[in-house]
Amino acid sequence: MTDTDLLFKDRVVVVTGSGGGLGRVYALEYAKRGAKLLINDLGKTTINRQTYNAADLVVKEIKEKFNGIAIANYDSVDTRGDRIIEQVINEWGRIDVLINNAGILRDKAFNNMTEKEFTNVLDVHLNGSYKLTKKAWSYMKEQNFGRIINTSSPAGLFGNFGQANYSAAKMGLVGFAETLAKEGYKNNIMVNSIAPLARSKMTENVIPKHILKNLGPEKIAPLVLYLTHETTKVTNSIFELAAGFYGQIRWERSAGQIFNPTDENYFTPEAILNKWDDITDFKTDIKPFNKKSHPVELSDYNALITKAKALPIQNDQGSLKINSIKGKVVIITGANSGLGKSHAKFFAKYGAMVVINDLTDSSEFVNELNKQYGQKIAISDTHNIITESNKIVENAIKNFGKIDVLVNNAGILRDRSFLKMTDKEWNDVIAVHLLATFTMTKAVWPHYLQNKGMSYIINTTSTSGIYGNFGQANYAAAKSAIIGFSKSTAIEGFKKNIRVNVIAPHAETSMTKTIFGEKELNNHFEASQVSPFVVLLASDELQLKNKKKGGVTGQLYEVGGGWCGQTRWQRASGYIALKDDIKPEMIRDNWKSVVNFSSGTTNPSSTTESSMSILQSIQNAQSSALRAKSDGIFKYTFKDSILYNLGLGCTASELKYVYENDPSFQILPTFAVIPFMNSTASLDFTKLCDNFNYAMLLHGEQYFKLHSTIPTKGEFKTVVKPVQVLDKNGKAAVIVGGSETYDVKTNKLIAYNEGTMFIRGASVPKDKIIKGENRAKFAMTDFKAPKDRNPDFEVEIDTTQDQAALYRLSGDYNPLHIDPVLAKSVKFPKPILHGLCTLGVSAKALFEKFGPYTELKIRFTNVVFPGEKLKVKAWKQPAGVVVFQTIDVNRNAVVLDNAAIKLAGSSSKF
Repeated sequence: MTDTDLLFKDRVVVVTGSGGGLGRVYALEYAKRGAKLLINDLGKTTINRQTYNAADLVVKEIKEKFNGIAIANYDSVDTRGDRIIEQVINEWGRIDVLINNAGILRDKAFNNMTEKEFTNVLDVHLNGSYKLTKKAWSYMKEQNFGRIINTSSPAGLFGNFGQANYSAAKMGLVGFAETLAKEGYKNNIMVNSIAPLARSKMTENVIPKHILKNLGPEKIAPLVLYLTHETTKVTNSIFELAAGFYGQIRWERSAGQIFNPTDENYFTPEAILNKWDDITDFKTDIKPFNKKSHPVELSDYNALITKAKALPIQNDQGSLKINSIKGKVVIITGANSGLGKSHAKFFAKYGAMVVINDLTDSSEFVNELNKQYGQKIAISDTHNIITESNKIVENAIKNFGKIDVLVNNAGILRDRSFLKMTDKEWNDVIAVHLLATFTMTKAVWPHYLQNKGMSYIINTTSTSGIYGNFGQANYAAAKSAIIGFSKSTAIEGFKKNIRVNVIAPHAETSMTKTIFGEKELNNHFEASQVSPFVVLLASDELQLKNKKKGGVTGQLYEVGGGWCGQTRWQRASGYIALKDDIKPEMIRDNWKSVVNFSSGTTNPSSTTESSMSILQSIQNAQSSALRAKSDGIFKYTFKDSILYNLGLGCTASELKYVYENDPSFQILPTFAVIPFMNSTASLDFTKLCDNFNYAMLLHGEQYFKLHSTIPTKGEFKTVVKPVQVLDKNGKAAVIVGGSETYDVKTNKLIAYNEGTMFIRGASVPKDKIIKGENRAKFAMTDFKAPKDRNPDFEVEIDTTQDQAALYRLSGDYNPLHIDPVLAKSVKFPKPILHGLCTLGVSAKALFEKFGPYTELKIRFTNVVFPGEKLKVKAWKQPAGVVVFQTIDVNRNAVVLDNAAIKLAGSSSKF
């Protein structure tokens, strides 16, 4: 250790769940740097048929390896969390660092998940963290020092199938941490959240083994140690990390759209639907009334409502009328006052039948609705939303025969500084907001699965749940957990036509009146300024308008005072450490990269998308580093030539392709793409476009021109550069990489390649556009298959079940082509064949029919699964051009289109 190392000498550290996995690695790293450790774990470990306490083994390891100081604890965090802190105080008199790491999984499809499975996960992750932190808080305040890490998860940030319980608990920890950060800052207590993707007992059965190899917990620990060091002042932040990637993730809020909210006859669902694209627009940074932001608190609603009320009262209603609400059956909890009452009025106004659930007597309000909108359009329900949720649903079914919409709105406040907050105040708020959202959703779910049309759930979070808020640790945790829960149930319900969304309303109600300032009260933030948005979220018209985008589900919106905006995640470009042995000092020295949002940011919206983009970023960094060392040099032997030919389906009967001593031994001309593909990582996509995400990249087209016959062995140097960079209406970026491949010995040009990449969701600023004016004419030509005549050549080709396994040995090791678990995670039923393999198979048939060619261009239009039959159709054209098309016979899908070859003069068999 040196003077610049981050040491923890005499610091007292508690790591829960540290008998193995991440927790154990954290503990060892702290011990190595001088900390005193409490090792908490209730698990057992069996070695040579002898059973030990897992915590004891880690204590022993610390003492033997580092001559360190450590004690063991076997208490469960959810039932005896306070005793863990008591033990460490009794032992050393202080607590400096708390790592809330302990966790369990109880994964199950939501339809089959029991309340016990939900609450068990909640108790260990969220309530357990609360108990430890609550007990430690007073000591940290008294000593004016503390560092706390809450362990969230990608499943918490984005949701995940089968993990509604886990997602809720893990996202709840984020809101909890955000509030603690605000309350603890003046006392030098820094609180952050991490969302690690790491190898552990919890992940080893759900992540493919080849990916697990790169996800060692030792690559998570450096950031945790850096964030908890006494010199680090980072707080109220969230980080994603995996396999050497470290990046901050923050909230991004659209500028949104304002409407004059004065007259509810004109501030309507129709008016909002008419401006929906403006509400969800993240492309525009600044609008006259607002700007896109990356907030840590709610919007300036006072300024927004002032600007909104200056607009014409008659908001543009658009041309689409909301008719789908009529006849829907809507359950609204907490509907006898405030927001719920306003929602009920709007639903009734649009023809819905409404169940007014509230613990208070709502008969007067029900009579009012029935009198105004028709007899028995509303009924009263006083059942408890936590313990009697099924009875509420039964009441709806009995009176109306079905359920279409659930609005989880009921809530309570028990605001108090965290130091003074009681367990009852914590538990009551968690129960009313979070547990009730679970029980009510669980109660309607079986009925939704039977519905023929769309079913809707609108859950209510809060800006405190998104950003945290002083004095609302309980409320922020519960409301944040609802976001994670909603995202998971949205994923699970999608194929069953269940749409789940979340709103964070800003309105004056009996619950919020006590925390509203004079400005808010004077501006009259009415509940009726939120309800039109809620009704819109329950409409079929909104889903139809957004059908091409997959509908509207799993989204988060902030609404109030005539303003509507969307909130999503934005991740920094991050820092990638390629060394196996990563130190906290490396994180410190590269901190600007960890929190760099100036370029290369992404907006992940799912666990798969987030994890895959991180892993692909790492893979790209590794490839770039290797290529930097090799200077773009590509070496191959006759074995590689044979291997490539075999990957395209060549057999032992075709000796010229598989036997090096055959007098006609040769490599198929499409081998020209291999050096190109091995060099494309030298293109820095993050610098060529904004919002680049590897998970959104598609290989769209491929072109090459042969300048010389490709030898069967050689040493090539390939130079790649962008030749065209275009923006597709802000919805995608098109990047064409051009490469020249030279023979190293002769410096002779062998081939020129162009690969066209489509990056969905990316955009290209004007100053980065490259028009591509000097691209090859053949690469730019549309080669449409003739519809007015039969092909001049047609052949069917059988691919084999093992073809992808063989072809990948030529250099494309993307696991999508071999790993069934990974393929399913990105929505393919099984691994797919490489697109360049499909190209090679097709081009081989054309080569054997028509002879040599000098140019080839194709567009990839669909996937091929190994073992499927392909049909290649070809049409002769003037000037030695052959247009072709490849069809997957099994699925009757065109897989290669806009394709052609240019034959090589007299040597071809035109």
